[in-house]
Amino acid sequence: MALKTPSHSIIDSRHPNFLSNMGDWEKWRLTYQGGEEFRQRYLERFSVREDQNEFEQRRSITPIPSFAKAAINDIRNSIFQRMRDIVRLDGSETYLRAINGNNNGVDLRGSTMNAFLGMKVLTELLVMGRVGVYVDNPVVESEGTLATTGSARPYLYSYSVEDILSWHCAKPEEPSEFQSLLLQDTCLHFDQRTLLPLQTFHRFRLLWIDQETGRVNLQFFNENGEETDRDGNPAGPVQLELSRIPFVMLDIGDSLIKDVCHHQIALLNLGSSDVNYALKANFPFYVEQRDMRAVGGHLKHAASEDGTATQGGQGSTDTDIKVGSTQGRAYDIKAQQPAFINPSSEPLDASLKLQTKLEEDVRKLVNLAVVNLATRASAESKSMDNQGLEAGLSFIGLVLESAERRIAEFWAAYEERRPERRKVATVKYPDRYSLKTDADRIDEANKLSDLMTTVPGRTIKREIAKNIVTVLLGGKVGVERIEKIHREIDTSPFTTSDPRTIIDAKDAGLVGEKTASMALGFDDDEFLIAREDHSARIVRIAQVQGQTGDGSGDPAARGIDDLSPDPANAGREEKAESRDTTLQDTTKPRVRGEGKDR
Repeated sequence: MALKTPSHSIIDSRHPNFLSNMGDWEKWRLTYQGGEEFRQRYLERFSVREDQNEFEQRRSITPIPSFAKAAINDIRNSIFQRMRDIVRLDGSETYLRAINGNNNGVDLRGSTMNAFLGMKVLTELLVMGRVGVYVDNPVVESEGTLATTGSARPYLYSYSVEDILSWHCAKPEEPSEFQSLLLQDTCLHFDQRTLLPLQTFHRFRLLWIDQETGRVNLQFFNENGEETDRDGNPAGPVQLELSRIPFVMLDIGDSLIKDVCHHQIALLNLGSSDVNYALKANFPFYVEQRDMRAVGGHLKHAASEDGTATQGGQGSTDTDIKVGSTQGRAYDIKAQQPAFINPSSEPLDASLKLQTKLEEDVRKLVNLAVVNLATRASAESKSMDNQGLEAGLSFIGLVLESAERRIAEFWAAYEERRPERRKVATVKYPDRYSLKTDADRIDEANKLSDLMTTVPGRTIKREIAKNIVTVLLGGKVGVERIEKIHREIDTSPFTTSDPRTIIDAKDAGLVGEKTASMALGFDDDEFLIAREDHSARIVRIAQVQGQTGDGSGDPAARGIDDLSPDPANAGREEKAESRDTTLQDTTKPRVRGEGKDR
């Protein structure tokens, strides 16, 4: 079916949302990318007093801040590290092999699905707020399916926000998300002999759903708006055996660095000013008291231009002097000694404090943007707590999960025309994400552990113990492993593993040997072996200590606490009895004297 709209106007179509933030896209990209291009674009001249040469010299030594990139990468890595827990079930054999990186991967470049989404999609989504994924395949004719096209199979590639030119969403009751879509491809011209790229050019891709057939039509255009095929040859539209346009647009509403771009631009210029000041102005200089009546242009010089002495009048004392660590100076007896003075560091300190504040604000504002993805509450509730951050990360995870499910559906549609026979994969992303450091996790776990000992009831103690496990291990181990640990907590006969508490309770007779041993992490029957070893130890100690044959004396005084009725006081009582002189011939204290040197 031929297009009804004049071809020259189709490639000029732009969606209103495309135009809304178009002016900020370069700023967002350069803020994240940094580098020389960011410095060239946003470093400003101080004033008209700074000439071009001075400005170029200052620009060459200006450090380039990249705090926005670090904040974005923290968000990206927090999501990316949980991608190993994504569950992907069912689907065709071709799909399952591709998502694991086999058969050239999902993009025909060897990428797994995690690598493709994490490196080519997620970063673009966070920085620009929108990104597209196109599911492509060698054209499937109406009389064939993938099974009859040999090794051809679907594959993925992404579109940046600048290349998603215009679109029209379909009605909710219709199967396709888009009724029509205009994309821009950036292609390369190659040298015919060496096959090396020479230059880039743009090609336009228009997809729409034919209202009569319900099928997707594809038409390419060159930069002049002329209808072509994929290779640039004149050709009309191609009808695909698809009822939905195989394009997924991920959208989180706005860029996460939209509000921090000018912070980083300010940091660039502040840092440039400070470095320039430190190199050119922040150095000591020499001062010396002079009698200003003896200097000046109104006085004659001590010597004429030819080197001969001048005659008459008062001579000027203007002379050039050498200064430095090896140069001495004489000064008048009534004058202060010459000295080196330096400019105040207060302006530089104030600038450095402002830069530190801006650096902190960059991370806070990026994190706040993540929080705002999941909540639109009042300003009081928008505190930078981990709960809000995790909710925002979960929102981004839901966007990725929804997109991957649609990718799986388009993949299956390419492989099988009949919907009832399609093998669509099931995709499930993790429910929780975290930005906490290990120190944050340990600190929160310690607070929960202290709380656990103060509340009564086994059930709540077990629930707090589960929270401790989630805090320490959430996002680091798989969901199945955490669920296994939770089951162990539910079935455990004890609710604490603190060694001091367990040993004190066992010594006081409040808990049995078996439970105490298990609570400390030993095997179920380890206490039996320990009991035998303990009995043998008592016998060995008794033999070595030489317990009195008449049975007198307390065993605890000889290291055998287990055989004493009062092990805590046994040694003290026996020592007092040995020092008693009541029944002795002398009242001399029965203690040893001070030691003597040999």
